Amino acid sequence: MDAIRAKAKFDSLKSEYNMKFEVKDEQIEVALTVVNGRNVLGLLPTGYGKTLCIVLPTILSDESMITLVVSPLTCLIDDQISSLRGFNLTCTKIGSDMDKDDILGIKEGKFSFVFSSPESALMPQWRSVFMTDVWQKKLKLIAIDEAHCVSEWGESFRKEYQRLFELRSFFDVPVMALTATSTKEVKADIFKYLQLSDECTDIVFKSPDRANIYIQFYKRVTSDYDESLKWLIDHLRLRGIASKKVIVYCRSIDRVSEIFCTLKDCLGVKAYIDGIKDPNNILVEMFHKSTHQDSKDRILKEFKLKESRIRCVIATVALGMGLDIRDVDLVVHIGCPKSVLSYWQEAGRCARDGRQGLSLIIYDMFTVSLKNTAKDIAKVVQNKDNTCIRTQVLSLLSDQKTGASMSEGDTCSGCDLEHCDCSFCRCCSVCIEKCPCQKRCLFNVQTFLKQERHCEDDK
Repeated sequence: MDAIRAKAKFDSLKSEYNMKFEVKDEQIEVALTVVNGRNVLGLLPTGYGKTLCIVLPTILSDESMITLVVSPLTCLIDDQISSLRGFNLTCTKIGSDMDKDDILGIKEGKFSFVFSSPESALMPQWRSVFMTDVWQKKLKLIAIDEAHCVSEWGESFRKEYQRLFELRSFFDVPVMALTATSTKEVKADIFKYLQLSDECTDIVFKSPDRANIYIQFYKRVTSDYDESLKWLIDHLRLRGIASKKVIVYCRSIDRVSEIFCTLKDCLGVKAYIDGIKDPNNILVEMFHKSTHQDSKDRILKEFKLKESRIRCVIATVALGMGLDIRDVDLVVHIGCPKSVLSYWQEAGRCARDGRQGLSLIIYDMFTVSLKNTAKDIAKVVQNKDNTCIRTQVLSLLSDQKTGASMSEGDTCSGCDLEHCDCSFCRCCSVCIEKCPCQKRCLFNVQTFLKQERHCEDDK
């Protein structure tokens, strides 16, 4: 099957699966690689639809098949299962809270998609299931979602990631490894720990650049968050339920709590819709690993809504991988992120629907100099050479080395607009200074917050 026939088949079947979107060329390419019996590493940007890559081989297949999906987080698995059930696909997860029907269904091969953490998939009781005739005949694909975790977590935090190659010893089927961000070192680790060979593995790459996200960095000059976040407090106070949707990432739970309390105290009754002091009316929430699971579920469910009453979530990386909320306008990092890889993943949760988004880092020398802050991001954040931020990030995540520049037909539109459309003024807080217009665009997070919210589909 070639790409043209695969796309035509998908188009003819997508109504049957309740899919109302077009398939992308790279999604077809990833799917066809495994359909044709080869392993594939899919390096696709955040929000690009990696879940569909996992689903496509089943849709394109003429026979009943099982796909084993290894995923790092329960919340991510639950979200994917919800999506797949919306596509009329049968799926379940391996876990400690399984009921008898699901266990029996897995053993009998009744689910097209079986999700699992690395730890659960490698447990002895499931090995015996995998070796049964049903699984030996019906399993056609092993998919490793968020494959960068093999590198990030495999060394010490979750060592089972280094043992995922054992799954390959049970089945003679292709492996599909998917991630949005990968440095050269991470890519090498994925090949090493999954035991993928260059000869039998294709790489499908789509630039990780998110051109619709403006990047702004600045150094924090005060330790008082009521001052350094005054622009956000003023925005929430003025706009209330009409505020832009914001995620604020912090390096620690203590910092999350501190900033949450600062915003709540500064806003007073304005922290609540219509000034009604009710927990169900609050505009600002916090999210971290110690947040009660019921609260986590409630916050995620509400924040995903297009008209969510929650307008700002202060969070650690616990609000992380697989978070597919498409209308987040602004992602803020308080302090230096841990690495370029984590930064670009978190920044990529902004503006997934194509709207204009903004990634802001308010850094300080304390977090820059921490031992667990990677040298790559520390160098980018300090930016002693005053070079394009986007270029630095992309050069570490891919082979791209070009930054913003004026091309033919791309001229400054005056800089008296709220946001000039030239390449420099749409790139980052370094490139905006290179705009040839003498008026100079004054675009920053404050002017961004004044703009009306809209997505690409609204234009």
